[in-house]
Amino acid sequence: MSNTTASLKHLSGKLCPWLQQPLETLERAHCAERLGHGWLLGGPVGIGKINLALVFANRLLGSQIGKDPPAPLERTDAAAAMRARHTPQDRHADLHWLFPEDGKSSISVDQVRNVIEALERSSYHGHCKVVIIEPVDAMTIAASNALLKTLEEPREDTYLLLVSHQPGRLASTIRSRCQMLALGAPTVATTLKWLGMLETETGAFRYLERSPLRLAELIDQDNIQLINVLEDKFKLVYENKLDPQALADQWLKLDLDFVLEWLARRIQHCIRSRIAAGRSKPVTDARNEPLRNDLPALTLRTLFEQFGATQRLHNQLGTGINVELAMRVLLLGFQPDTERM
Repeated sequence: MSNTTASLKHLSGKLCPWLQQPLETLERAHCAERLGHGWLLGGPVGIGKINLALVFANRLLGSQIGKDPPAPLERTDAAAAMRARHTPQDRHADLHWLFPEDGKSSISVDQVRNVIEALERSSYHGHCKVVIIEPVDAMTIAASNALLKTLEEPREDTYLLLVSHQPGRLASTIRSRCQMLALGAPTVATTLKWLGMLETETGAFRYLERSPLRLAELIDQDNIQLINVLEDKFKLVYENKLDPQALADQWLKLDLDFVLEWLARRIQHCIRSRIAAGRSKPVTDARNEPLRNDLPALTLRTLFEQFGATQRLHNQLGTGINVELAMRVLLLGFQPDTERM
């Protein structure tokens, strides 16, 4: 079995342990004939929403609903499978899976129209048809508009599973036509057990504890120290020892979705520690130092502003924004002498 074939087999046949209950929710709805044609699977990046969508689609298409639950997806299989999931490979003829094409960050209207055309044809295997959009957040406005009629008037035995990292930011026209299944991150204990690691092993866990699949990939690629690299360079910008443009250039070569997610979590961590301390500077914590007592020259207001700016940039990836300029402006905001008085 090739690695790409194995990736789809793992992601559609096995399930992250913490997603078993959401799968049961979907299957109960199906058995009770309450399964709507459109489902919005929303939750944080890196918790396995696409794993849930593929497993449920596989069970719908294979008439396995209500049968033995899927085997657990192990960390050692998950990371490689997630990396290879978009590689061209054979899959069920009645599964239509949309995601940004290679080299692009958005889902085009042509992709959506092609799927709509395919849905007009009869099922290849005489059962249902399933459409997965990963993530629905990446659809262009035109693509979203093209999808609306299908959501409003779906063909019989057609199900749309829309994966969303930030469902609250989707157009109300999309949200109102779907049933919502909100997915949360697993508990810290569950994540640590699944990863086979101790929290004290790496500072990465502080920022990615809600993204077990992200951590799994870092571990799998022996790249867990990437968090430390991001941290070290970021502190140099804050200390005016590194030009924000230079760091922006470096970060543009990385996975920006991951970098901005890390940065948002890092700022959020600093804000929470400030508030918890009840003073302008966070309390010293030997275990979390140097992250607890950092950025002392930035006011709490500035931290909130930078958190918002980071999230906005993250949401605008793939929309045509000048990312290089936006990243430089964002990093400039972390230098104390650029603070607005």
